[in-house]
Amino acid sequence: MAFDPEFAGDFNSAADQRRERRRNEDKKRMAYRRAIEDYRESQALQASFSDFPELLGQTDFHRSQRHY
Repeated sequence: MAFDPEFAGDFNSAADQRRERRRNEDKKRMAYRRAIEDYRESQALQASFSDFPELLGQTDFHRSQRHY
């Protein structure tokens, strides 16, 4: 079987398309993963601050503490 340069070009372009599609899928997957990590970090930060409402500047907390 002889080498057909036209067929080789089709194969390379198909391989390039697969590579590009895979790269785009990876980008989407990583963006999704980063969004989940950011959400988890923000939830953890929110939980840690909710344990100390005085750090959030909640004046109601301070008023309620003065009434013995």
